Amino acid sequence: MRGAALAPALALAACSPGATPTDPPAERSTPWITYVCTDGRTFQALYPDAKTALVRLAGREHTLKIAVSGSGARYAGDGLQWWNRGPEGMLATLEPGETIAGAPGVSCYEPGKGPVEPPAPGTRGGLSDDRTALSEGPAAPGSGRAAARVVETYFALVESGRGAEAVRLRRDGQVFDVRPFTRLNAQVGGPRRVEAAAGSLFVDVPIVLYGRLVSGAEYHASGKATLRRVNDVPGATPEQLEWRIETIEVKTAP
Repeated sequence: MRGAALAPALALAACSPGATPTDPPAERSTPWITYVCTDGRTFQALYPDAKTALVRLAGREHTLKIAVSGSGARYAGDGLQWWNRGPEGMLATLEPGETIAGAPGVSCYEPGKGPVEPPAPGTRGGLSDDRTALSEGPAAPGSGRAAARVVETYFALVESGRGAEAVRLRRDGQVFDVRPFTRLNAQVGGPRRVEAAAGSLFVDVPIVLYGRLVSGAEYHASGKATLRRVNDVPGATPEQLEWRIETIEVKTAP
């Protein structure tokens, strides 16, 4: 958490014995951080200690105190809630009697450190520009579309911080490490052709990852998730017949 730094002490001018200096004391350096919100508002925040956030908004200064949160740092008080993680967060109004905002609020971020857009389809690092409409109905269990939905569910869990649930959709047991990111999003493309080998079915699903690192730098990567399930053979268990992620291979864009 950022703390206020003291400015160098000012030297007092020479004065006669017994005289009282009239110069005002040195002021503290206040590292106010500016945030820009997606609704056009701007505000400043200062973190004088690990439990407090001062927020300057619309000509008023609000004192917020640290509150319970599942992730990031949530500050609440004086009619406001500021929930931040790294260079971005959500600013919301607290209604009378609320200790946690019922409204979702607005996304705010430090200038130059806001949301990251993925590459456009058909461009380098983006998904293929496939305009074929996908059916929203149930997907056949052994189809590539069913496999792609597993990948969509996996990254939805990862993005929401539910890594323990996400890992159940992988056969390799690896946990996706989100600690380097302040934001991570994924785009999932249409599945490739389902292939059969050694009693199993395999399919590759293209993925594009994008977001922002804790350092503030943008993150872009693309690659594929390979999924496997047992073919429809006698004696296969329901678990074996479910698509699970075998590997995820992505390459970070330069």
